[in-house]
Amino acid sequence: MKSRARKLRMFILLGFCSVVAVTGAVAGKFYYSSPAIRELADNWLKPSNLAKTIKSGDPLAIYNPAQQFPGVHSMNLLIMGCDADYYPGKPIPIPTSNGRSDATMLCHVNFDTNQIDIVSIPRDSASRIPGHRGISKINAAHEWGGNQLSDEVIAADYGITPDYTVAAHFSSFQKIVDAVGGVNLYVDKSLNYDDNWADLHIHLKPGFQHLNGYQAMGFVRIRHCDSDIIREERQQEFLEALRKQLESPSNFLALPAVLNAVTDNLQSNMTDEQMLSLLHWATTVPKTNIHLNILPVTQGRSFVYTDVNRASKMIADVFYHGDISQVHLNVVTLRQMDARRAGHRMLSRAVSHSTGYRARLTPVKDNTPINVIHSVKGGV
Repeated sequence: MKSRARKLRMFILLGFCSVVAVTGAVAGKFYYSSPAIRELADNWLKPSNLAKTIKSGDPLAIYNPAQQFPGVHSMNLLIMGCDADYYPGKPIPIPTSNGRSDATMLCHVNFDTNQIDIVSIPRDSASRIPGHRGISKINAAHEWGGNQLSDEVIAADYGITPDYTVAAHFSSFQKIVDAVGGVNLYVDKSLNYDDNWADLHIHLKPGFQHLNGYQAMGFVRIRHCDSDIIREERQQEFLEALRKQLESPSNFLALPAVLNAVTDNLQSNMTDEQMLSLLHWATTVPKTNIHLNILPVTQGRSFVYTDVNRASKMIADVFYHGDISQVHLNVVTLRQMDARRAGHRMLSRAVSHSTGYRARLTPVKDNTPINVIHSVKGGV
């Protein structure tokens, strides 16, 4: 009997030592394979932070919103996924390029109600970008002025100043998808597109399938076969698929690679500790408390235009508890653009009549002011 008890104690001891050894090995691998984890771990081991952890009994006590955002009950967060310009014929991004914001999501985070509301803004939305003439697509703001100019545009167009802004290159999301072993997505139709300038080559067949990082990025970025709205819906489908993969216990060992990808090419006014706090909190938010919306727009020839009435109600519901009197939109509407074009046509005819020259308007292209007039001698 004593012999059996000794064997049982020995078995328990060996099991405990094995668990400790494996845990130590995993922790060591995590620590040395991820600069982000090393920084967070070193911060956690500071005496003042250790004291808070011991007192609360929560190992992530210093990474909760109350600690990282003291006195903040809710906040507005701008999240952007950005592309990049590449050297012609080479898969090498141009280092001076900030990248256009292919995905722009304005979020309202409420810590008190444990709720996240997201409004996706289509990348082709017509906008007057501060410091630049004419009408441009809103995604150009990040290309021309990074996070700061993007914040200014959101404040000018929608009357909402982001408290924090996060911009990440799409290559980072691609690395995250690969780190967790890919995502499962339903492709509704054949998607084929080649863009050498953006190093983007998309060839996907219809049907439910498992996509790697590059394929998933093609799924969310393709835009020439559908409207901006369909593209925004694909981006939200991708986020849901990625969330499911990140929640899977089988991807625990992928944590260092995921964190490295998250911090790679990331531009934000949040600290790493604040981002970890926000991510940790977001994983506790029930799916029913996460609301995804797409800003209502009207499709035009070169741009999409915000539907002021429907957009005002959506913004009031998300950011102002339904109080539409708090909403202050200053967006470019389709009616304004039509009036602008009509004015240019009248000016063109006036110039032609008074000078004997034929005037024509410059064709509208991305980020090209539409108020430039060229005079061409002769008749039509």
